[in-house]
Amino acid sequence: MSIASQITRISDDRDTIRAKAVELGIADSTANLDELATAIEGIVDRGAVQAQVQVGDTYTIPKGYHNGSGTVSGVQGDGQFKLQSKTVTPTKAQQNVTPDSGYYGMDSVTVNPIPPSYQDISGTTAAAADVLTGKSFVNSAGQTTAGTMPNNGAQNLTIDGLTVTEVAIPAGYTSGGTASLTDDIENALAEI
Repeated sequence: MSIASQITRISDDRDTIRAKAVELGIADSTANLDELATAIEGIVDRGAVQAQVQVGDTYTIPKGYHNGSGTVSGVQGDGQFKLQSKTVTPTKAQQNVTPDSGYYGMDSVTVNPIPPSYQDISGTTAAAADVLTGKSFVNSAGQTTAGTMPNNGAQNLTIDGLTVTEVAIPAGYTSGGTASLTDDIENALAEI
């Protein structure tokens, strides 16, 4: 074989190796033989990789050469996966409800009612004097507070226009009523 035919053979072999190295993503299309040799030496022999995954898990296949006899399989269970039940109480912060170690997933999650202390009361403006005595309310600090406003019931007041010209309406709540003028002025005028 001539030197020229040997150079052609080596160039053709380099091109074949380069094309495969480019396909595998370990060299670029201008790599020379030294660069190709370095790239090929960097391939890790992974042999026969064995892995098991649980439902919902993933397995990242390692980069390198695999001889084709490895397997990745799911964990046996015939549908009898160990599931967990949990009960949670809402909080003001987000919660992530996940199974504990040893469980494959959640069977159920029970969410308790919102605790009274977490209800939004930021807009509360009432004070004790605004709420009737014997009633209570939750103030803007979240504390149950007793009302202090007196309940005066129905108010039926009279003035005579002579000796009683005004009456005081007591502070507090009234359920209504009347303020009336007696006939004392008419009687006094009739006697004149």
